[in-house]
Amino acid sequence: MATKSCDTCASFDPVLRGFNRGGHKETAWGWCAKKSVYPIAEEPGQMFPPGVTRMSEATGPSQPYIVKRGQIVAHCNDYQEKKKDIMTKADLLKKVREQSGNRIPG
Repeated sequence: MATKSCDTCASFDPVLRGFNRGGHKETAWGWCAKKSVYPIAEEPGQMFPPGVTRMSEATGPSQPYIVKRGQIVAHCNDYQEKKKDIMTKADLLKKVREQSGNRIPG
C-alpha cells in the first residue's frame, strides 16, 4: 500500500501543457503509467513511458488513470520510488528537440 504521493512514484506520467519558448510545462495532473491503457501509438511530440500497456487497434479510446500531484492512492500496490537521477518529461522533450534541431519528435 502506498503511503507517499503519486508524483514521487516512478509511474507518474505528467500531463504537459503546450510548448513555448521555455519548453513544455508540467501540470499538476498525470497518468498512472501502471494503471492506464495508452493509445496504440504516440502522436507527434508525445513520448509515452517505456513498458506501458497500449490499446489494440480494435478497442475504443485510451483509458487514463488520472492522479494529481500530492495525491496518495492508499489502495495502490504499484508504488515504486522515483529514482533521483531521472529527468522530468518536460526536460527530456526539451533535450530531444535540441538534439533534433528544434523539430518535434514523432
